Amino acid sequence: MKHSLKTIIFALVLGSFMTSANIVKANDRDSAKNEVILVRGAEVHFADFMSKNAKKLVKTNDWNIFTEVVTLYNVSPSKFLMVSTEKKEAFNEAVKSIEAKLNKVRGEEAKIWKKKVATTAAVIKVLWNYQSNIELMETEQEETPVVIEMLGR
Repeated sequence: MKHSLKTIIFALVLGSFMTSANIVKANDRDSAKNEVILVRGAEVHFADFMSKNAKKLVKTNDWNIFTEVVTLYNVSPSKFLMVSTEKKEAFNEAVKSIEAKLNKVRGEEAKIWKKKVATTAAVIKVLWNYQSNIELMETEQEETPVVIEMLGR
């Protein structure tokens, strides 16, 4: 009787450990799917999806620019904000081509990815616009003392 009771307790403990390990693993895997934008590993899952469903697009320069900007956004915010105007325009064009391709891909998952791409692009554009507004304000502040001196005040 003691032997079977120990076996039952061992099986229950082992089962609870395995269940909690599977729950943690499932939560980690699904966290990228729950993100609204392409962050925290979601961009990797998106790249996997695109490499399966849009093989030609993944080989283009648009894809390279898109992934480069999204990676900078996730990894190095300071470098992300210093992206050139040409690259910003190229990113906007890349987003359009990726969204066009996702419109052609069938399935609910493609619609979800398209929404995430659009939201990510919108967030990135807002940050770039905010940065350029700050730069304009700093430029205006630098010019103000010169104008005051010229007026003799």
